[in-house]
Amino acid sequence: MSIAMVVHKLPPESLGGTELYTISLARHLTARGHQIAIFCPTDSDVRAIQAEQGIIIWREPRSRSVLPGPAGEFVRTLRDPAIEWGFRRFLVEVQPELVHVQHLQGVSIRLLRMARGVPRVLTLHDYWYFCPNSQLILPDGALCDGPRGGRSCIGCGLARASLSLPRTGLGGAIGAVASTAFMWRYRAVRRVLGEVERFVAPSAFLRQCYVAEGITPERIALLPHGLDVERLAPRRSAPEPPGRPHIGYLGAIAWQKGLHILIAAFNRLPEGTYLTVYGDMTVFPEYAAQVRALADHPGIRFAGALPPERVGDALRTLDCLVVPSLWHETFSLVAQEALGVGVPVVASRVGALPERVIDGVTGRLVPPGDVDALADALADVVLHPERLAAYRANICPDPTMAEHAADLEALYASLAR
Repeated sequence: MSIAMVVHKLPPESLGGTELYTISLARHLTARGHQIAIFCPTDSDVRAIQAEQGIIIWREPRSRSVLPGPAGEFVRTLRDPAIEWGFRRFLVEVQPELVHVQHLQGVSIRLLRMARGVPRVLTLHDYWYFCPNSQLILPDGALCDGPRGGRSCIGCGLARASLSLPRTGLGGAIGAVASTAFMWRYRAVRRVLGEVERFVAPSAFLRQCYVAEGITPERIALLPHGLDVERLAPRRSAPEPPGRPHIGYLGAIAWQKGLHILIAAFNRLPEGTYLTVYGDMTVFPEYAAQVRALADHPGIRFAGALPPERVGDALRTLDCLVVPSLWHETFSLVAQEALGVGVPVVASRVGALPERVIDGVTGRLVPPGDVDALADALADVVLHPERLAAYRANICPDPTMAEHAADLEALYASLAR
């Protein structure tokens, strides 16, 4: 089958979970005999079409006429003439039998409509299709309970644009216009989603969020991401940990990921316990400086970002991984990967994380943002290593990416019929 994929970013420009998943899925579908072509925008001024491991990757320049920053991304959600023109040419060249959209943030929601005539599958990686900031988090850090048709999005939109408007006069008028724009975005995206033949959600939690926003349950297939065992395979002799017990954090250095909660909790553990933090400290430098300043424990070290092929080696050095998220995680690739290599996980009881970690069986779950509870959970596994051993023995890894590709192949075939 000739399958076209659409995604908002790809490696090496971006190494997020959606990007890594897209490339891995494309490789496994290629191995199953399908012809895969991926369409992706680029910030370059030049279109690039190349073949990588049998996969066609088409990188199309974005429109230069669109506004920069958050305002530009908002506009591109609804229309990007250059991307749309390139996608039309891409469809003519590739002649796909099915289009599988991974993400359209900053791309153009119209691409879904342009692919009419062949079955369309859309994987829901986050909340972006009804939440412009994609994470359901308010500017003050509280969890958002929903967009209310876009009416609740004005505060986040102004915060992202670093604007603070008075409620009366010109500020009130601008706020009213912005609120109308967010409601218009919500309705425009919903209209296009209404045409999609099938959605895929990696977690029951995320699936239910979209059901609550009006997508009928029978249109959303629940299909957790596959475990990429090839990428996690040992590459070299892993470096020895600084000591035991060795606890780890691997992910974005961003406040919604809760690293400051982990640092505060770890500061309470006895000396002779070690924490390694893997993540890029340059993306949000102010927050990175805050967590560095918060780290009082002598066993804490910041090891920087990891290339994807080193993740498996790094995880294998850990006695447990901590995922202290403050937002509603939609899947948690890193928790899946840790469990996939036999490492127990201590995580926040929020979003889809309880679907990944079974409390008291494969790890521990604690209330999000609760330093005391996290410190107690970590002290428990540090002082009772036999519990970690029991968690480790209970781990049953998720299906592999090869098995996941086979499940998707069956979904594609049902739509083609």
